[in-house]
Amino acid sequence: MAIEPDRETDEAVCNCLHKLLPTLKAEYADVVWRSDILGEPRDRIAASLGATLNNIAVRLHRGRQALRKRLEEMCLTCPVHGFLDCRCEETERIRQLTRRVADNTKAPSEDG
Repeated sequence: MAIEPDRETDEAVCNCLHKLLPTLKAEYADVVWRSDILGEPRDRIAASLGATLNNIAVRLHRGRQALRKRLEEMCLTCPVHGFLDCRCEETERIRQLTRRVADNTKAPSEDG
């Protein structure tokens, strides 16, 4: 069964990912970016970095672990109930606060 991609979810995840990837150790961020985002084959990554395939696999594994930890720590999601689908009280409170802030920035100024 094919599931149609949710553009809003994809954008939120991509925005969060692009902000967090540079916070990882550079050698991990580079390999995750090239392998997972750009789809570059691991053997080509290894050759360009002068590393073994095993070393690239290790960097990719560690980079993914670090990125997952950052995503869980920093993104407005709930890793227990699901990304952007959580309905727990804390996540709902954060969503409402975010909506209020967004609404206030869209409202026309009273000065003119």
